[in-house]
Amino acid sequence: MWGRHVTSTPLIEQYLRDLSRGLGSLSARERDDIIMETRSHLSDRCASVGEAEAIRRIGPASVLAGDYLAAETRQPAHTATADNAGLTPLSFMSLVTGSCVLWACAVVLASLCLAELAQPALVSIWLNSGTGNVFVGAANPDVMARLTDLAGAWFLPVAACLAALAGMSALMMMRFVWRHASSARREALHYSALSPR
Repeated sequence: MWGRHVTSTPLIEQYLRDLSRGLGSLSARERDDIIMETRSHLSDRCASVGEAEAIRRIGPASVLAGDYLAAETRQPAHTATADNAGLTPLSFMSLVTGSCVLWACAVVLASLCLAELAQPALVSIWLNSGTGNVFVGAANPDVMARLTDLAGAWFLPVAACLAALAGMSALMMMRFVWRHASSARREALHYSALSPR
């Protein structure tokens, strides 16, 4: 399941199986990461203090699993990122805010594309000759005489490309944030659970 390790013994394997059962509510990936880290710590400690003492120092598998599960439920992902993943809380919030703004831009641009397809004469980039204001969107047919259409045939493909680009950028930013938050949370859980008692 986790691969045999050079210093792995039946006692260590039983301990890791018990720990894995105790971590049953975590995802398989998180559980495997914890098992691999625990195996590494046990191997390191076995070399210096022996197998039985290494297991005694880490504590019973059920207690260790309980520590991981308790830490998982009380620690939000964004609080673990500051030290462990190289993201400060400000950069984390900036990435989240930026991705939300990009999602909003993608939705607005996609809506403009759909509106342009439905009513091509009313949706464009408009210049109000009376006030000098420029706006993007649907114009009221009653005021069309005062408006100058600044967009041509390029408006729809450019808006569609920008919507796709904004959506993909937002998705990549959120994946980046999630990946770093998850890895930082796993590290924080691991080190808090394996800290000396």
